[in-house]
Amino acid sequence: MSPSAARIVALGVLVALWGSGTSGAQTAAPTLGVLVDQVQALFPKVDGEVIEVQTGTVTLALGSRDGLVAGVELALYRQGRELRHPKTGEVLGRTEQQMGRLAVQQVFEAYSTGTVSPGSEVQPGDRARISAGKIKLSVVPFVETGVRDSLADAAIHELMDALNRTGRFQVGLGDAIGVWLTQQGVKREDVLAGKNLDSVAERFKVDNVLVVAFSRVQNKPYMDIRLFSFPGASSRLSTALFVPATIKPVAKGDYSAGGKRDSQTPNQQRSFLARLLYGELDAGTYSSGESAIPLKEVAKFPFLVASMDVAVGSKDKITRMVITDGERVFLYRITPERILEPEWTYRTDSRARVFAVQLAELSNDGAVHVVVNRYSQIPAILINSLILTTKDQKAVVAAEEITDILLAVDTNGDGVKKTLWSQSFVQTGFFKQGDATRVSLRNGKLVSEGRVRVPSGFRATGAVHSNIAGKGVRALAFIDEFNRLRIAIDTEETFRSASPVGTGMAKLGVESQVERGGRTYIYYPEPMPLSVDLDGDGVEEIVVPQNQIPGRLAVVYKGPAGYRFQTVNSGFEGTVMALGAVPGDGATPALVAAVVRYTNFRNTEGETQIIMTTSE
Repeated sequence: MSPSAARIVALGVLVALWGSGTSGAQTAAPTLGVLVDQVQALFPKVDGEVIEVQTGTVTLALGSRDGLVAGVELALYRQGRELRHPKTGEVLGRTEQQMGRLAVQQVFEAYSTGTVSPGSEVQPGDRARISAGKIKLSVVPFVETGVRDSLADAAIHELMDALNRTGRFQVGLGDAIGVWLTQQGVKREDVLAGKNLDSVAERFKVDNVLVVAFSRVQNKPYMDIRLFSFPGASSRLSTALFVPATIKPVAKGDYSAGGKRDSQTPNQQRSFLARLLYGELDAGTYSSGESAIPLKEVAKFPFLVASMDVAVGSKDKITRMVITDGERVFLYRITPERILEPEWTYRTDSRARVFAVQLAELSNDGAVHVVVNRYSQIPAILINSLILTTKDQKAVVAAEEITDILLAVDTNGDGVKKTLWSQSFVQTGFFKQGDATRVSLRNGKLVSEGRVRVPSGFRATGAVHSNIAGKGVRALAFIDEFNRLRIAIDTEETFRSASPVGTGMAKLGVESQVERGGRTYIYYPEPMPLSVDLDGDGVEEIVVPQNQIPGRLAVVYKGPAGYRFQTVNSGFEGTVMALGAVPGDGATPALVAAVVRYTNFRNTEGETQIIMTTSE
């Protein structure tokens, strides 16, 4: 090939990658590697000084030799006084004042120029940087008719996996963002143009969004890609390419284990996970919505259920359900015919209100215990938890006057919560950060058995142990204070959702007298995520209510490209207070949901339906 011909080919490839037109995209490179390089180039690890400001143009002592490229946005800040350690005198750093943002327009070898955002105040001596930490990036797919969902899913997985491998990004799937934009009536072309995106950052707490819009061009699957950064929804990258031919649709059924499963015959029943994710479900009698999960109402209570848990006894193999309305605790058996049979009811005293209940086995004899978390706004009481068990077919107190928040967990992976953790209550923040202690029940008292290593954001509500990371590996999944589902192994975080989850439970108020006249700080417990094997491969998935969108559940599973977060329309018409599961045959467990429907505007009155999924 002649040099001139080589230059023409190279130019054609560049036009294909950077242009959004159809003709240019025809010669797009057959991999996503160039796209990933482009995104990574927009977030170099740089920190340099402002050397000149003239009529809105800012000159920086950063250039191409520092890895800077045109189109990068930098944060401007002004350094203040030194901060020294009071005992050692060591200089720990300087105070900083945020001054706005700067968009780089021209880049030279040793310097660059750019313009500042409105309201920014910058002067020579200020500094500009991009954090050296991982950049949070939410990938939002839009799929038009004509492109197979499985192909788009495979392309998104490969893109996210490639971005994660750079080590520069913390990538999450923003399915909920796409759902919300669709509900707001925002059209695909408006999203690509960056219109109506200002509220996305505030609602979903995201910094950067990579929009991937799939369509069909010249009878081929095609990807329009835009990168937006917030605040301001500024466009950082606009490109397009055909879906590389190397990307193949993932066969339905290849999920959490990540390995190949035996091919299914037409008469084989598909796993519950496959039916849940791909929506090929029949409408049930509970909900008339299309593609709803087949559902059955097994009970209705004329009060609001505040919390629920479902478990199978390790010795008697009886499935039980515990619920609470905040004052009473009800224990039921669930028969094979899906009928509730009451075992006992326990009424707590009026000093505190129940906000969470869990089933556990805290002794070696297989006896069923109910862990009850209670809270009162009375300063002298605050947390007043207790543990119940059964004697002579009646509820009895096994331990009480417990001043910590309790969490029963399945640390062994045998399907029964036999381990009890406690977390200290603190006046500011409610949950003591990074605190967890393993405790055991002995002679009516809780005895400490040592500290438990947990992430700093751990909270003892909205948490579950799971083997979602792989067989033989126990991971901790929990909802943090920003309503993000996080998965950690020991203290190392391996996944954080870009979409919010949880909410819907009763608020907890903490009185503070720091301010004049006092103030009540509001905290919210979270519904417990459910860890359950939905496809029979021995690796569990995590299902969690997503009450920000009525009738939605979030499903997290491990695929070939890592963790996958998907929002599912459950068909539940109300607030999902809690989830449980009843083991079924093979890959068909039954999900149990406590669904609350409020009847007054203050959400203090209503009814609760216990809904179970049914087989196909």
